[in-house]
Amino acid sequence: MITIVFAPPRYGKTCFITHMANLVAFDRQRNRAMQNELILKIRSGFTGIATIPQHCVSANYDISLRKFGYTPRACRRINPYRLGFSNNKVDVHFNIPYEAIFITEAQKYLNSRMSRFFPDWQSRWYEQHGHNNLDIWLDTQRPMLIDVNIRELAGFIEIVYLNIRLNEYNRPCRLQWLIRHIDNAPLFDRYMASGKKDKSCYEESIVEANYNVFASYDSRSCKPKFYAGHFGEDIDYNLSEPTVETLDGYIKFLRQFDDELPTGFYDKRSV
Repeated sequence: MITIVFAPPRYGKTCFITHMANLVAFDRQRNRAMQNELILKIRSGFTGIATIPQHCVSANYDISLRKFGYTPRACRRINPYRLGFSNNKVDVHFNIPYEAIFITEAQKYLNSRMSRFFPDWQSRWYEQHGHNNLDIWLDTQRPMLIDVNIRELAGFIEIVYLNIRLNEYNRPCRLQWLIRHIDNAPLFDRYMASGKKDKSCYEESIVEANYNVFASYDSRSCKPKFYAGHFGEDIDYNLSEPTVETLDGYIKFLRQFDDELPTGFYDKRSV
């Protein structure tokens, strides 16, 4: 299924989905099911598959997947703009069966303001992801930033708080999240309309990680983006905001700061 994890900044959203990724990476039953299905595909004519993956985890950020007694495993790095069915505009990823995909800052890739330009070949992929036994985890500050079609397919997890316990060396050794699980979009809408007070909309529970999840990824990996392109510049105090009302303006704005957006991703049709 699709799960949208949301909370204000610094509540441990990416840390939470990283913990979920760790659980999947060492799920023997899921990994074996993935490997068996790929072996069958090779036997049926998929001649390009050279390596059977060790696990099912992919993400748009680097994760060192960890479990006590095991050697750390690296995640498969993906570009969320390249998720979707094969098409003649963008080269897409070859998604493995039973893949668990973790996307941080998901509003960048599934921007609700750009819904009318959302490509059909990706929209259909999200709609049908369950047929390939995929799980998709999205973290964002506010679910309303995510494309409405994706929201309607999703369940939701709100992080209420994160409790971090430190060891004698002042390092995190145990993390606890208090979460609210909301099954579907209608319940989420009702929950938000109630000012988050309707207890019938969610189930509350505690998720615990008895290790330092922060060691599994770089929580400061987005920091360099704030400084990219400014090495030769003075600090400006009269910078005007870019105009992004048009599709061309939005694409130009994105390309100023990031090279992930593939050419041809946004369809210029009008809806």
